[in-house]
Amino acid sequence: MTEMASRIASIRAILPDLESALNSFTSSPSKFRVVRTINASSTQPRTLYILDSSFNPPSIAHLTLAASALRDHAPSEKSPYRLLLLFSTHNADKAPSPASFVQRIALMTIFAEDLSRHLKAAKSPQTADVADISIDIGLTKEPYYSDKSAAIADTRPPFYASNPIHVHLVGYDTLIRFCNPKYYPKYDPPLSALKPFFDAGHKLRVTQRPTDPNDASSSDFGTVEQQEKYLQGLRDGSEEKAGFSPAWGKNIDMVHAEDGVGVSSTRVRNAAKNGKWDKASELCTEGVAAWLKDQSLYSEEASGRKMMG
Repeated sequence: MTEMASRIASIRAILPDLESALNSFTSSPSKFRVVRTINASSTQPRTLYILDSSFNPPSIAHLTLAASALRDHAPSEKSPYRLLLLFSTHNADKAPSPASFVQRIALMTIFAEDLSRHLKAAKSPQTADVADISIDIGLTKEPYYSDKSAAIADTRPPFYASNPIHVHLVGYDTLIRFCNPKYYPKYDPPLSALKPFFDAGHKLRVTQRPTDPNDASSSDFGTVEQQEKYLQGLRDGSEEKAGFSPAWGKNIDMVHAEDGVGVSSTRVRNAAKNGKWDKASELCTEGVAAWLKDQSLYSEEASGRKMMG
């Protein structure tokens, strides 16, 4: 049996455990729970990096966002570090399809293994403190970033007893949603909902969304100069009337996109749906591509029928 076949078999073997963990969480009052950890250690982090996504499926964009943040962390982000891959079972904008929630957790698990391998392979004196980082796979019922961080901090008993700062790894499109008053109708002014998040010292690491000729939707976000201008506007008080304090802007770091950031999960799904496994392998990590093929994920036509998974 090849190494990859062995990995795939091990993920297949834990699918019942993943389903049990998912059902236990969804039927509980808990708002956050870690269901699996890669490179588990008892070390408590001072900085918790959070990659929050639908992971439908994970792509090389997810790998790039995580690896870049761990490699080039800001001076204020102190070690020890830990990474949380977070999936919300209640997404504010997206219905739970086409891959089932259990399959998302399986994808997150094999992606975490791929990411760990990537970090070990790229180990250098500058990145030694993240080469063997613990990667947690977590679930939350909260749809919004500010509430997700509160759920993580409020979990009892606390999973992260060291009360680390949270650094959410997001794209520019997420920053726009994060700061959109329409998502916080219960607050007056609406963006005052973000006060607990920023008062706790939590941060956003925003990767710019450059225009990608392979992704028509990428042009919706303007040039990188316009994206930088938007962030500067927040710092200058453009949303102060809506409740966004200009001082919070210092907790938002914007970084340039590296190769791979523009790869959308939609492109991966389309490649898998059409059986273009060579293309899928270019767009996602090795283990994820193998799992998609093994499970025939996304293989039905997108005609309203439920896809496999």
